[in-house]
This record gives sequence, C-alpha cells and structure tokens, in this order.
Amino acid sequence: MYNVEAGILKDISYEKVYEHLDFLVNDIGERQSGTEKLKKAAQYINRELESYGLKSRIDKFPMYNSYPVKAELKVLYPEDKIIAAEPVCHITSTLQEGVEGELIYAENGGYEDYKHKDIRGKIILTDMTWSPGRPEKARIAYELGAKALIIMNWGPKEDNPVIQMGGVKSQWGNPTPDTIKEMPLIPVLSITRQAGEYLRELCINKDAVKVWFRAEATREWVEANQPMGVLNSEKETDEFILIGSHIDAWGKAAICNSSGNALLLELARVFSLHRSYLKRNIIFAFWDGHEVAECGGSAWFVDNYWDKIVNKCVAYINVDNIAIKGTSVPGVESVSEVRRFTLDIIKEIWKVDGKWNWAYKGGGDSSFFGIGVPYISFATEYTEEKLKDLNYAFYSPWLHSNEDTIDKIDKDLYIKHFEFFAALLIRLCNQNIIPYNIVDIANEVKEKLDKVIGLGGKAADAELEKLKEISMDFYDSALEFSKVQPYMEPQMMRRYNEALLKVTGKISPAIRSYSGRYGQDPCCYVIAEYPIPCLYFPIKKILEAKENNSIHEYNLWKTKLLKEKNRVYDSINESIEIINSFVSEYKK
Repeated sequence: MYNVEAGILKDISYEKVYEHLDFLVNDIGERQSGTEKLKKAAQYINRELESYGLKSRIDKFPMYNSYPVKAELKVLYPEDKIIAAEPVCHITSTLQEGVEGELIYAENGGYEDYKHKDIRGKIILTDMTWSPGRPEKARIAYELGAKALIIMNWGPKEDNPVIQMGGVKSQWGNPTPDTIKEMPLIPVLSITRQAGEYLRELCINKDAVKVWFRAEATREWVEANQPMGVLNSEKETDEFILIGSHIDAWGKAAICNSSGNALLLELARVFSLHRSYLKRNIIFAFWDGHEVAECGGSAWFVDNYWDKIVNKCVAYINVDNIAIKGTSVPGVESVSEVRRFTLDIIKEIWKVDGKWNWAYKGGGDSSFFGIGVPYISFATEYTEEKLKDLNYAFYSPWLHSNEDTIDKIDKDLYIKHFEFFAALLIRLCNQNIIPYNIVDIANEVKEKLDKVIGLGGKAADAELEKLKEISMDFYDSALEFSKVQPYMEPQMMRRYNEALLKVTGKISPAIRSYSGRYGQDPCCYVIAEYPIPCLYFPIKKILEAKENNSIHEYNLWKTKLLKEKNRVYDSINESIEIINSFVSEYKK
C-alpha cells in the first residue's frame, strides 16, 4: 500500500521553498496591510496556489488599520538627551507640543507590576515581553490612568540596534460600536533595548526622571487582500482542516512570517499532488491584518464563513515564527483534546519529548476559540537559559525589523518543521476518527474548575456545587464515549466524529474564552489566560470587592458570576447530551 505521508515528504522541494523566501523577503520585504507591497505578495501567492490546481482567490474587505508616522523622545531631567524612537501603531497621537511627565519603570507592565504605584498622569517604561503582550501593556496602563507608555525592545543590550515595530490595538479584529471602546487611548513609543536600559537605570538610581515625547500614527480603514487556497479531497466530505500563516509583516520579514508563507505554499503544492489520497479537504489561509489590525483577517473569516466552519472544521493549524536560529526545544501550543496527538508526532520526529503549552485566546490568529475549533501552533523555542540571555526575546531579537533576514532561519530546523507540519496535516486529513481525546477535555474542565474554586474558597465551592457535579458526569460520559471508538462501522465513525466536533464547539467558548461564542477577547488579554475566565475573573473581582468593603461592586460581580455559571453549566450539560445520545445509539 502506498505510504502517502512518506510520499509527501519525498516530494517537498526545498529549492522551491527558498525561491518563495527569496521573493517574499528580498523582492518584497515589509508588507503592511493596505499597501501595494502587500497586494503584490497576495497576487504572487494566489498565482502559485492556482498553478498547483487549488481553488484560489483573494478575499477583499475593509479592515481597521494603522500606520506609524513619526516620533521623538527626549530626556529632560536629570540629564539632557535625545533618544531614537518609533511610534507604535493604533495609538492616540500626541498634539504637536507633545507630552511630558515623570517616567516610572514598571517592569513587564502587568497588573502585578503596578501594585503600590500611583501611575496616574505618569509616563510608563516597560520591557517588551509577551507576558503581557504589547496591546495588553497599553490597555492596562491606560486603564490605570497613565499618561503615556514607552516600550523597550527585548534582546541583548549590546549590538542590538533594533527598535521593534508593532501595534497596541487590544480590540480583536474589526471593531463594532461596542468593542471599539476596548482600544486604549494612549500614546506609545518603541525604543531599543540599550536606550531602555539607560532609562531604567535612571529610574532606579535617581529621585526623579522627566521625559518629553511626540508620537504620531494613523487610524484608518484599508482594503485587505487575503489569499485563500482550497484543496478539495476527491472523497465527498464537508470536513476540512484549516492551516494559516499571516502574510502582512514588518521589516525584512523572513522569520515573521515569510518562513510560514513559504511552508504553506510548498505544502499546498505537494498535497495537491496527493489529492486522490486525501479523506478531508484543506484550506490554506494567508491572513491579512495580523500585525496591526490584530488578527483582522482571521476574525473576518470566522464571521463571514461561520456556517462553513461550525461542526466541519477539524482543527486550525497556525504557522508563524518557525525555525529561528538558536532555538532547539520543540514546543507545541494547543488545546487539551489534541495534546497527546501533537506530542506523539514531536516524539516521532525529534526523538525527544516535546514541550506542551496551553493555548489561550490571545494571540497567533486564535480567532477560532469562540466557534470551538481546536487550535494547534508549533515552533522550536529557546532554552530557558538562552531566553534569559536574550531578555525573553521569545520570537527572536530581530522580530519586526530589517534584521529579520533569511540567514536567521536555521535550514536544518526548517526541514524538521516541514516534517512536523506535513505529518500533522496528513494525519488530521486521513485518520478515520478525528484524533481528539475527549477524556482530556473532561479532565481540563475538572482541573480548571478546581482552580476556580481554589481561588474563591468555601463560598465558591458552595456557589459552584452544581458545576462540580456536572463536571464529574461529563467525565463519566466522556469515558464511556471513548470506549466505543475501536469497534465502529464507517457510518458510526461519521456519527462519532460529528459528536466530537459538536462537543468542542460547546465546551471551548465556555471554558476557554471570556467573551464567549460570538465575541473575541482582546489581544493578549490576561483574563483569557485564567482557568475558565468567565468564572475566575468575576470571583477575583468579588474577592476584591469584599476586601474593599464595596457592597455595590460585590453585588454587580455576584450577578455576573451567576449568569456565567449558567453559561458554563449549559455547555457541559449539552455536551453530555451529545455524548450520551451517541452512546445510546451505538449500543442499540
């Protein structure tokens, strides 16, 4: 019997891959949404997809974007010094006279970094870390009353002239009249690591530091150009796997994200050669609006193709920032139901145990949490020791700059990434039973509920008693459901898969997002990282209200908790009904 996976790996042409890289990096380079360079890259990708025999198109739609204009930064006291700076996108631009004020260093810029600090009317200096991410740093600083924000780059202090470009539009995708209020109205600058450490030392060692800056960036609607390629199986099916990489990019854009674009193009070509062996369809997506519109393209895709995605999309695979020189740890970020599946592939290819991270609704074009599509992202990571040396430059010191060139991609690692993504994609396509572990979903619900109750103590234990009971029922049902898997006829396999897709569609928006099924949590939202965010956050606020003796706030958040508890209850209960219905049908 023909080994389709081996055939796919054999047919990959790395010569073609590097031809794509050369064009995207050296002929095009930076390609911001709404620009001619982005359009040129989209047309190139569309032509390639079409030549491989895919049904290709370029989706065009309005998208809320921003461009940097100019920035200036001066230290006024205790020294007189001009510092090079760039404006961050989607900021509130300063007036011509700029802003000045006392500079306060706030480390990572998370809530915990502002404890016992009054930052109202102050200018804040933070490190560029991903905990929290850039948009969340701005949202938190604005919420707490800061006048402005300066973000120093990550990476080593020496020989690192990079100013990292980016945006602070915390609101995810295109705004609505309600969600546009989530955007922080604050001026933000980006500076080098060296300049940031100079300012930090002043803040630490001097009684007061005063700075002035001026920053300007636009906010405007542009036309997106989003290439899509559909590879239909010759089998009759409406199930599909979605694999995506963002096309818009800063700087030379090799790692972020021409590496991902070239990988998708070559997988599209090779998989099309093996179309007759595919059991499910594949959609290759090249997202526009990832960087500044904060996943505008993938969010638009969810809203506009909702009926095609619901209970039909088996998984979303995100490809971004792969094969970075100096990384070595194979790391996957995913939801629990595909954890074992992805780790098994890593073990097979790398011959070592992979590192698994919880995926949360916050970055990486994770627009699909609400609709319930399982998320998978993979890339090699730095060791912890190396991360410390790089000041936690998780996505490389060269991110979003002209230093992000092809030589920063490790060729051997790149090949390994191809092997992983090819294996992942073909197995998702061709396994008769969708490789979800439903017992792991049930365990996730139980474990996260325990953490929520642990935060709230005895009061939460009593409040959430019914959820505890039904989570145990869910686990028992999931166990029964999983036992029937090896003994099914083809028709029952289809019903089993349908049940799996429906359960993830019910559970994911309830326990993995704050905004729920039809909303989108803000970009890098720290609340989305909480276990069962819609329960954990209200309990956190209830405890704060009790500590502050605020009856009003206590009652508001208590009401919120009751409503969210019912939402979670319904999602678990409906999942149990789906599972039990299948098991009953199977046993007849």
